[in-house]
Amino acid sequence: MVGDTLRGLERGLLVLDALSVSSGMTLRELHCNTNLPKPTLLRILATLEARGYVRRRIADGVWRRSARRSETGSLQGLLLDVGSSVLDELCQRLRWPSDLAVYDEGSMMIIETTRKKTPYDINWTGVGYRIPILQTGLGRAWLSYCGDEEREAILSDLRVSPSPFDRAANNAQLIEQLISETRTQGYGTRVQGFTLRKMGEEKTDGFAVPVLARDRVVGCMNITWLVSALDLQTAVSRYLAEIQDAAIKIGHEIDGKLSLNAPRTQALQ
Repeated sequence: MVGDTLRGLERGLLVLDALSVSSGMTLRELHCNTNLPKPTLLRILATLEARGYVRRRIADGVWRRSARRSETGSLQGLLLDVGSSVLDELCQRLRWPSDLAVYDEGSMMIIETTRKKTPYDINWTGVGYRIPILQTGLGRAWLSYCGDEEREAILSDLRVSPSPFDRAANNAQLIEQLISETRTQGYGTRVQGFTLRKMGEEKTDGFAVPVLARDRVVGCMNITWLVSALDLQTAVSRYLAEIQDAAIKIGHEIDGKLSLNAPRTQALQ
């Protein structure tokens, strides 16, 4: 009995070690790295997930170490830990999908999405997908709610960017109006008609709100729908309060986890 317990512990540690040197692995990749049978891996992963040591990403099923259980945890990891479950619950209630994104080197990068879980035929945007700042709700929400110093650094980068999407950063009056409107509304919207969809896909629209923790923006989340089903005004009236509540919940949970794990907060600032 003791031998079986030790063997199970050894296998669990083997899986954690494999995930510790990667941002995430599929079941197949874990199988190749650990040489453990897939049914065994699934049992181990289920146990580790129940104990909070690993998380499975909604968008693609990739397994990763939980930030709150990892010595090398990051703020983005905490955002994923908390945000994934909140986005999942939100999609189950509203049926329309949401994306969770962070600012990264001149664009917004999707780190989680529920587009595969929605019953609607929404164009696919996966983890790691990048979208422009000034044309999208996610980007506008981040730019409008981040600190003044961070905003100026972002705009400085956009002004020298070769991308046509970033040219508007040189129009100070337009940027000021964009920020004022977003703050007044409480959410960011897309440029009218802007889309990165593929040919043949139905048009979508959406709006985004900031996720605030430690009095700063740590992420932005949106809701997306088919324009054939809803217009912006109807979607805002139906869903804005729930999206804002979800963002507040994520921020509060991150604040709580950072407070409970004070020695690591310095690394997360």
